[in-house]
Amino acid sequence: MDHFNIGLLLKLSLISIITVNSYAAVLNEPYQSQIPTQGLYNASDSVVILNVTNFKSSVYEDTKGWLVEFYNSWCGFCLRFAPVWKEFANDIYAWRDIVVVAAIDCADDDNNPICREYEIMHYPMLKYFSVNAHSPSLGLLMEKYDNVNELRYSLIDLLEREQQEGRGSSWPNIAPYRNYETSNIWKAASNTVKYFFLLFERTDSRLGAEVILDMHKIKVLQIRRVLSNNELLCDTNKVTNFPSLLVFGRNETQKFIKIKVPTREGVYNTIKEFMFSKGEIIQDQSSVKSHSIENENHKPSINSSKQLVATGRPESIEVIGDHLYQLDLENALRYSISHEIPLHKMINNEKMDALKKYLNVLAEYFPLRHGNIFLETIRDIIKKRSNISGEEFSQLVKSVEEEMSPIYSGPSKWIGCKGSKERYRGYPCGLWTMFHMLVVNYAIVNKDTEHEPRKVLDTMHGYIQHFFGCADCSQHFIQMASKNKMSDVSNVNDSILWLWAAHNEVNARLAGDDTEDPNHKKIQYPAAEHCPTCRYENGTWNEENVLDYLKTKYSYKGINYYESIDKRRDNTNKMKIRQERLVLSKYTNNKKIGWDFTIFDISICVVLYVASAIILILVCIKFAVKRTYRKRTYVSLFKKCDFYFC
Repeated sequence: MDHFNIGLLLKLSLISIITVNSYAAVLNEPYQSQIPTQGLYNASDSVVILNVTNFKSSVYEDTKGWLVEFYNSWCGFCLRFAPVWKEFANDIYAWRDIVVVAAIDCADDDNNPICREYEIMHYPMLKYFSVNAHSPSLGLLMEKYDNVNELRYSLIDLLEREQQEGRGSSWPNIAPYRNYETSNIWKAASNTVKYFFLLFERTDSRLGAEVILDMHKIKVLQIRRVLSNNELLCDTNKVTNFPSLLVFGRNETQKFIKIKVPTREGVYNTIKEFMFSKGEIIQDQSSVKSHSIENENHKPSINSSKQLVATGRPESIEVIGDHLYQLDLENALRYSISHEIPLHKMINNEKMDALKKYLNVLAEYFPLRHGNIFLETIRDIIKKRSNISGEEFSQLVKSVEEEMSPIYSGPSKWIGCKGSKERYRGYPCGLWTMFHMLVVNYAIVNKDTEHEPRKVLDTMHGYIQHFFGCADCSQHFIQMASKNKMSDVSNVNDSILWLWAAHNEVNARLAGDDTEDPNHKKIQYPAAEHCPTCRYENGTWNEENVLDYLKTKYSYKGINYYESIDKRRDNTNKMKIRQERLVLSKYTNNKKIGWDFTIFDISICVVLYVASAIILILVCIKFAVKRTYRKRTYVSLFKKCDFYFC
């Protein structure tokens, strides 16, 4: 009896540890994925690099506005957008004491809490933080554009609105000049101002605001914009062409200056030449310099140095042939459940349904080296929930992993999905690889039944729609699924071919794109050298041979354990056991942890713990009563008296 109770207590204690760790408050240190990342910006750019250590101290309670790009360094659209963001930061560098252009990499696990807190659901996402913003402000969402001009126009509209709402009082005034005469223009000008310019422009123009912001640091001049709807001022000064430039000197009469080129740069140069003619040398205000956050209270970015240390990938690896690597599968899984899903502030409704389907497919068909109890435990816990926060999910994954370590078979590194540079391939390649593997092995295991032929495809659709971070990529996939009639797939083999065709369609669209790895071109897969029989002589696909090729490559038996740990293990036997478990559902030994017990439903573990404690107490009381009873009987016999009369 004592041995039974001790064993039961040990079992229940372990379950309680998993539960407590899963739903406890935030741990002191965020979960470290170990997957090396490299941001898209560095100190030579005009983009200030933010991270978890300096984000809030930078964007809050500052006299400047902050325009922040939340991005993911593996996201294809982010890669294409990065040059635009850098050019935009250079373009408005002269405004840096008014608004700071910054970026934070949500692919870095350290930044996960920030990206989750600020509700970053897709990448890239632009948010503007107002002057003197305070927590818990999450910033104003700003539309992203594909060119610098549109970004600049959008920012000017935002800054003008800031001033109208009473913020940015120390900034140059970019609001239109409303007065109908010019006799009092010097009243608001400082004593250092020698020349005052009025730039007349149409109501839909932002030219005046651009020039004002470009030249606002020049103390000897001041510029105001006048819109064409200020008819009285335009008529008084006989302005009929837009833009027009009128200048006032303190001791001079007003005069018009001819604008040779009616552009931002043209007006800038016109004013500069005029000032030069008056003996005033105007230094270029837009020169770009390498910089970090200038406020000494702001902590410098730690990303660069840390990432160089974390990378640790030997550059001499050469992958020959076309293989499915266990480390690629594990890295995709690791990033998905430990980083991408936890980014969501709250997971409920359709997102929760998609998560449950995803975890169920993973638990059934993902080939973890040391058994699937890790994924099954997470699936079973989530199955009973109607919602969960991203933070809770992160702690759940972390705590279960700690209790069941080791989970993964090798280090966090890409093999077949390794790009020539950090920003290429990686996770997107790994996710494609993982779903190819899942759809193939689902088909192999369920070859004799037509039940749920689209199970993996539907799971992939739900995951990409609700969790995949690249917004444009997600949208393209959803549109492609509808266009290519994914819902019409009626058998498991067709599901394999549908995903293969979809992947090739994406490759064709991205071939030659800025996101393409120059050393790994986007080809129509599989390559002829890897599968000579996959094409007919006329170049069209032999889909029967393609199907055989895909089943061979992506089956469990095709997994390559290059650089995995425990190479001496009998991989074939282990994979055979896993396949038998998936087909017959009789392999339950993998579900044992420690003292040879089975995992109970986590949701009732506390009840079991309390119940066992009560039973143990009752047993102890019973033994105590029996001992007391025996002792009293022994004494009465010794005294040779009747028990009832002693």
